[in-house]
Amino acid sequence: MVLRVRDLRTYFFTYDGVVKALDGVSFDVRKGEVLGLVGETGCGKSVTALSALRLIADPPGRIMSGSIRFRGANLLFGLEREARFRPVKKSNRVTVKRKFRLISRAQERMSAVRGRGISMIFQEPTSAMNPIFSIADQLSEALLLHRGPEIVEEVLQARPDDPAVGPAMEALLAVAREADRAQLRAAAERFGEAAHLTSLGTQAFYILRDPLMDLDTKRAELAKALRRVHLNALQRRYLSSELHRIRLLVELRNVFLREMTEEKVDPGPLRAIRARRLSLRLSVLPFALWGIRGHVRKPLKEETFWRTVRLLEGVSIANPVQVARGYPHELSGGMIQRVMIAMALSSDPSLLLADEPTTALDVTIQAQILDLMRDLKTRIGTAILLITHDLGVIAEVSDRVCVMYAGNVVEVAPVRDLYRRPLHPYTQGLLNSIPRMDDPTKTLESIPGSVPNLIYPPSGCRFHPRCPHAMPVCKESRPPMTTEGEGHTVACYLYHGPLAPA
Repeated sequence: MVLRVRDLRTYFFTYDGVVKALDGVSFDVRKGEVLGLVGETGCGKSVTALSALRLIADPPGRIMSGSIRFRGANLLFGLEREARFRPVKKSNRVTVKRKFRLISRAQERMSAVRGRGISMIFQEPTSAMNPIFSIADQLSEALLLHRGPEIVEEVLQARPDDPAVGPAMEALLAVAREADRAQLRAAAERFGEAAHLTSLGTQAFYILRDPLMDLDTKRAELAKALRRVHLNALQRRYLSSELHRIRLLVELRNVFLREMTEEKVDPGPLRAIRARRLSLRLSVLPFALWGIRGHVRKPLKEETFWRTVRLLEGVSIANPVQVARGYPHELSGGMIQRVMIAMALSSDPSLLLADEPTTALDVTIQAQILDLMRDLKTRIGTAILLITHDLGVIAEVSDRVCVMYAGNVVEVAPVRDLYRRPLHPYTQGLLNSIPRMDDPTKTLESIPGSVPNLIYPPSGCRFHPRCPHAMPVCKESRPPMTTEGEGHTVACYLYHGPLAPA
């Protein structure tokens, strides 16, 4: 099991009262599966994903209780000590006294999970991108944070003077005369392999595909690209210290992971790692001087730039070099969405939280992105929590479906079983609102009413004010989750199956 969520409660403390956005949410995400999370706007789907990564803005939001386990690690470790709550008399408000030192420590611990463990595609990519940094800078930061050791080691181990580089360059220039794109890409990759640096092949490909550049100029540009791999003593020293810094960061994350798995962690190694980080920062202070920093960082910056270009190619961006050099405000909503997807997939995460990943994309790009996510699932076994309103997308890519309403999970089932036999009245209403190609005369139905105010939620089953089958018992108590088939559970008094096994 990759992610196990049990009885999760997330509240928002506002001047009007306490908004119970999640009130007892439970579900599992298994390795290599796609779990679809569906429901109307305001049902708590995005809050569920943000709670799993502990990205709820605090204040006003707060995870109150529950359990979130990621591959054995308790992501809510120490939650009960981080805040105290006191109800305000004669009102629905609550005062919260937060211990910000413990909250900051919890956020530091979560760095061991975010990115390489759990990655997220945000619903609003424009608000998730920094407008003052280029696309390449922001993607490079993610690459160095999660795959830094392998990147720095590859730059240090590059061999531009290898005897195989010369013949590979001549073969590449010979292919460039024919201008066949597929052959040019293959020859460029062989050129990068000859120099023991994969990104050099990507750079060579974009140099040689320029139709306005003559052969001699292309040869000169390839030689210039090779010169970036020739490291002087100062650059090697800087890269070695950077490699040491990133490895210390990896050690620190491992300590945090052991702490979240509730093992007894000796505070000695944690203090020693932090002391070594401080001494390393002091030793690399000369590299921060103006005029030196740009020189020593140039090989690493160019390496991450061309890796960024390769990532943008993977999400079907037509002009990746120009996009990498640009800024978020220069891109359309769909382009920024694809950049965010590239950033989320760059670290090959164990769990991908995809919050409306294809909303801002046209149909052809939607298909490419869904194929990319499906490839990630089959290639490295990534589990995906897919949040969407599009039930057609859910039917296409999901293995199981979790239906949410007003902060509660009302039905969980395998995707085929849910579409063939929806049980909960809310699920039936969602499916009846979809047009059918096999029945064009079918009248589209809508669910009367709207999602309730979660400051004052309805008693009992939260769907009963809108349910056509509501009974008196529905207003009195919340229905338990019962099993009505293999892997098919539903919270409704219309069904009386046995309780789901633990």
